[in-house]
Amino acid sequence: MLAGGALVITGGVVAANVGLGADGSSAAGAAIVEPVDRDGAAARSVAERLSLDEDGAQTTYTVEVDGETFTFTSAQDTLAAALSDAGIQVGPDDEVSAPLNGPVTDVVITRVNADTVTEEEIDAHETVEQETDELYEGETRVQTEGVDGRVVNTYRVTSTGGEETGRELVASVAVDERVDEVVLVGTREREPVQAAPEPEEPETAPSTETTDEPAVTEEPETTETAPAYTGGDPRGIAQSMMQSQYGWGADQFSCLNTLWNNESGWNPSASNPSSGAYGIPQALPGSKMAAAGADWRTNPATQISWGLSYISGRYGTPCGALSAQNAQGWY
Repeated sequence: MLAGGALVITGGVVAANVGLGADGSSAAGAAIVEPVDRDGAAARSVAERLSLDEDGAQTTYTVEVDGETFTFTSAQDTLAAALSDAGIQVGPDDEVSAPLNGPVTDVVITRVNADTVTEEEIDAHETVEQETDELYEGETRVQTEGVDGRVVNTYRVTSTGGEETGRELVASVAVDERVDEVVLVGTREREPVQAAPEPEEPETAPSTETTDEPAVTEEPETTETAPAYTGGDPRGIAQSMMQSQYGWGADQFSCLNTLWNNESGWNPSASNPSSGAYGIPQALPGSKMAAAGADWRTNPATQISWGLSYISGRYGTPCGALSAQNAQGWY
């Protein structure tokens, strides 16, 4: 039997559908819950429990709910039973400051709401690097484009007083699978390309004629000597330029490799004495390549840059140029 009790509830609804007996008491042992003036004794101390005399076997509780103060009496010997008599239900997620299965002096009940929330989230793709000897050091190529995924997550969200206090993942469903980006990173070492030797000046046979006039020596014309080229293998240079400048892939490089193998064997010093064609792309005349750089005679990169520009403008792609070569013997 309780000597007295007090209860405070923040949030919630008080049900007052308790039946009355003939003498005005509740049929279940609890009196009707009634509001109490806040200026009264109950309002001055919500924890105050007013006890009847021991023979009455009734305990009066003061309860604060949703800004109002109520009182009720009950003959039950546990808090849970007393609240049930008064029609006050405690939810499974509500927080109670004292055990429900025993007598209490001061009690606070905090209402906790639990909701199910579904959210769509982005599963951002990652980038994975793979080494390959098909590319030279310093070169990279995207093998697989990355694609973000979409995931629908279902959470159980608890809130107290309108503030979220807990979140638990209940289910997760992938709507669109994530695809990680794969980037190939070159490991092949570049082989230095030897510069083409400068052509030797022909020796002039001494003249056997004699003259009274003094010999006149002609001043040789001065020309700028192209610097020696020590870059990478011509094929690697071409493959890098194709990808970065034109967006051509491995299929177009295969056509270009066949095309320039037929033309020059990728030799930057290759010269056709009958036609005058020169260099890796066999430009005719070779001086056309001066548009790409003054070092067109010796620099494979300059020759390749001019050759790719020529192919793009005339045939669209290396495979288009190869088709023309196969059909007519030149491109």
